Amino acid sequence: MNKKRGAMNVTSLGNEYTQEKNLQSHREKKHKRQTRRRLFAILFVGLLIIGGLGFKIMANQQALAKMKSEEVQVAKELKKANLDQRLLNNQIKQLKDDSYIEKLARAKYDLSKDNEIIFNLSGEATTKSLEESKKKIDADKKAETQESGKENEAPEPNS
Repeated sequence: MNKKRGAMNVTSLGNEYTQEKNLQSHREKKHKRQTRRRLFAILFVGLLIIGGLGFKIMANQQALAKMKSEEVQVAKELKKANLDQRLLNNQIKQLKDDSYIEKLARAKYDLSKDNEIIFNLSGEATTKSLEESKKKIDADKKAETQESGKENEAPEPNS
């Protein structure tokens, strides 16, 4: 009785029934192993596909966020360019007016008409027309910023 309890020598019967049962159990084990391998292979491929798609989605979201910030910046630049264009168009209109050019030349370069004497008392009278045009430009800028502020507050339509 030196042998361990669970380790008994059992002889198998050599009949057809036991051989068939042994063969059937061997097939079942083999089938289970193949099923597990297929399952793990399918899971692995699925995880690779999901991981790749997830990575691509994240990259696209980052690119979209970057494009949106660029869009906001370009919109600001466009508003500034439109304002500058309006100011330049205003200057062009003023420069086409001979009386404005005459006032500008008189104020800036101390020019005078024939037989005219210029008395420069305080410099305020000569720059008055320039200050008026600057005030008009500033008023246009304020009106433009107020209009753009109202446009920003308006709800954007969903597309």
